[in-house]
Amino acid sequence: MRVHEKVGSNILKIILLFILFASCTCNSDSNSKIISEKDSLSQKADSLYYLGRSYSENSLNQERALELYEQSFELYKKSGNKARMATLYKRMGFAYDYLEDFSKVKEYQKKAFKINTEIDNKIESAIILNFLGIAYTITGDIDSALIFYAQGLELSEITGDTAEIIDIYQNMGISYRDAGNYEKAIDSYIKALEFCEIRKYITGIYDLNLNIAHLFKESDDLDMAFSYCNKASEYINAIENPRKQTSFYQTCGELHYEKANYKKAGEYFRKTLKISRKANFKRGMAAAYSTLALIALKEQNYEKAEKYAYLSINLENEIDNMRGVISSLITIAETQYYQRKYDKAIVQLQKAEDLCNKKSIYEQLPNIYYHFYQVYKLAGKQKSALQYCENYYILKDSLTGVKVKEKIADLEIKHQTEKKQQEIELLNEENNTKRLKITARNHLIISLVLLVIVIIGIAYFFRQRAKQRLNRMESDIQKYILQIKDLNSIQKNEPEIKSKEFSIKYELTERETEILHLISEGMTNPDIGKKIFVSTNTVKYHLKNIYIKLDVKNRVEALYRLKQ
Repeated sequence: MRVHEKVGSNILKIILLFILFASCTCNSDSNSKIISEKDSLSQKADSLYYLGRSYSENSLNQERALELYEQSFELYKKSGNKARMATLYKRMGFAYDYLEDFSKVKEYQKKAFKINTEIDNKIESAIILNFLGIAYTITGDIDSALIFYAQGLELSEITGDTAEIIDIYQNMGISYRDAGNYEKAIDSYIKALEFCEIRKYITGIYDLNLNIAHLFKESDDLDMAFSYCNKASEYINAIENPRKQTSFYQTCGELHYEKANYKKAGEYFRKTLKISRKANFKRGMAAAYSTLALIALKEQNYEKAEKYAYLSINLENEIDNMRGVISSLITIAETQYYQRKYDKAIVQLQKAEDLCNKKSIYEQLPNIYYHFYQVYKLAGKQKSALQYCENYYILKDSLTGVKVKEKIADLEIKHQTEKKQQEIELLNEENNTKRLKITARNHLIISLVLLVIVIIGIAYFFRQRAKQRLNRMESDIQKYILQIKDLNSIQKNEPEIKSKEFSIKYELTERETEILHLISEGMTNPDIGKKIFVSTNTVKYHLKNIYIKLDVKNRVEALYRLKQ
């Protein structure tokens, strides 16, 4: 009896030692395997991520880019790489920006912000808040945009990222300007200017002074506009970019034109023309001819006005700027109806109207209808004059109505997006609960299986002789050791993925840089929209940002600066 008890006790000790040894060995092997798997997952994730970036940044296929991003995200999630997860959410937001799905842009940028907050990456968080502000500005939710900008500023001030502070203040200025609040827009630009002066960023100081001058001009404060134009003039000798130079002289000319100082305005416009000719800057030449035509019109030199207007039209046609063509056609019509050439004036206005309808440039139609009204009124055709007067006010009211409808549509989209987001969160919680239940059930099954194995082992060993049990136990241990060695020899290696870096020039966003190069190829806004899969309105918004950052008024000046 005692012999059996002693043998049983020894057997139990051996079994416990075996289980402990197997557990430790498995854990060690498991840890090395986990590390190997993490490296492998990261390599695969990097490969998919950079391939997705290639599709997205080159505007090849945003849908494909999103598929690759999703696959990469799951692998990063398994490897626990939160920094990369946040980057992927940001990149997904960029892809949806190309697709103009701004509800998705907001959704993914918010996810990126959440993760960056968790890992305390304040610099990246500030950048994402800036992107969120831009997205809300595009969709017309200026109040939300300003909230995100304010949060981004707070983080940028903590990190001391003055470049991001300047960018955010400039974007705030755009939002305020779009909302018609010129006072706050100017204040935002002035704050950006102060940081440029701290950094002694000459180009930024020059550009912002001109931008502020434009805002004062738009708000009819010509004295302040002149003041900031004069401040910009202090840096004009340090600016070697011909496009920036033409922007300065063109702005000065426009201010003198508004002051009815046509002689001085003409001097500045001729300087613009001279620099543009030297640099073969067709957009600058076209703008100069167009404004010189307006001066000649004011001076009642109708022959010269028509000559300059036609020169402008020829250049605008070369660069496919139909808005400029329409403006010059209206100028020609004015010169003709002032000379009582009413039939010729009507022909020019009809050409302008046809171009508006053909190219979907509806915002210029009210101005055309106003001049139709003037022609028919001067010609004594009161019935036609009244008809066009009515058309003028109807169209102005309808354009205003479209903006109101767009605002209502944006609010509806916002509501639907929030509703869907709540549904997604509920589904995620439900899936997590199911996953936890499945995991608990699997653990229970494994525990039961292990318990049964132990009971069977004990019963088996008690039925055999002590020596046989020990021999068999040693044999089993040897088998397990061999299996462990085999497992340790299995590892997979995959090639390292070389990181790629995307360089952003001129402190523009990737989208703005892309659009700037497309307009340098002579593409129109609708063509650019089709090329990069966005709407014309989005292209216009990015163009506004480009003009502000480059301190230009139009595409011609922006292109002139790009090719410096």
